[in-house]
Amino acid sequence: MSRLSVRVVPAYAKLNLALEVVARRDDGWHDIDSVLVPIDWHDLVGLSIETTETAGHELKVDGPAAAGVPGGEGNLTLRAARALQELAERPLAIRVWLSKSVPHGAGLGGGSADAAAVLRAGIATLADLGIAIDPDRLAALALGIGSDVPALLSLSAHRVRGRGDRLEPVRVPPLHLAIASTTPSSTADTYGAVARDEIREDGRSARLARMLDAGVAPDESLLGSALEAAACRVNPALAEALERARHVVDGVAWFLTGSGGAVFSVTPDHATAEALAGAMRRAGYTARACRTVG
Repeated sequence: MSRLSVRVVPAYAKLNLALEVVARRDDGWHDIDSVLVPIDWHDLVGLSIETTETAGHELKVDGPAAAGVPGGEGNLTLRAARALQELAERPLAIRVWLSKSVPHGAGLGGGSADAAAVLRAGIATLADLGIAIDPDRLAALALGIGSDVPALLSLSAHRVRGRGDRLEPVRVPPLHLAIASTTPSSTADTYGAVARDEIREDGRSARLARMLDAGVAPDESLLGSALEAAACRVNPALAEALERARHVVDGVAWFLTGSGGAVFSVTPDHATAEALAGAMRRAGYTARACRTVG
């Protein structure tokens, strides 16, 4: 007899407060050193799991940021659903509803956050159905879905190293942020364009992690992504969008997150973040005031 369980959960996006590219690996990936924080800009994921005799997976995508989101196997939520099937080791009918609010191609990890939410909700749902999951297998399958997925499984900040598999929790004081999405940027194309002299470990992420762990507000000299130069080389439209964004409000420092194309600014309070986000929206950008989560 089949049993059905349903959950709806937020899929919190992320910022890379700092990101260094420290090595190019033999397998074609890159090793990074980054400080990653979840933020309260989120999609919604609805998940239903039914024990059945025949496995099946369905995905429905809607929401204000649905344009450009890949379907089929290109969508990480569907890959996460297939991972749940593998973890459960029995036939399941899995249906995923995804309401997109996080801009696609912004470097905010929307797709990875959606996949992590599917896994997080799925593990809890499977537990309700009496199906226990091996944490080590979960971690390995999460990394296979996407490099940011392991860090986003838990709603806490991490120093992320290696290909995303070396995680060190970081205690981050609550941060107020203005975030603006400029133009979509391809993660794969950006990493493919990284120059040899841009691969180096300058210790920014380590210093930032220690500062945050001590409860100190981040030093702006430590913020930003080492991928910015490569992202702009491979995508001239991004370079132009970043230039325009940085001239909307005088005296405000904006930093690229990940491979872009979103930028962020750390503000002293929520009111300042709201004012900055409003100015960016009036300039034509998708922007909002955010807080860190966890």
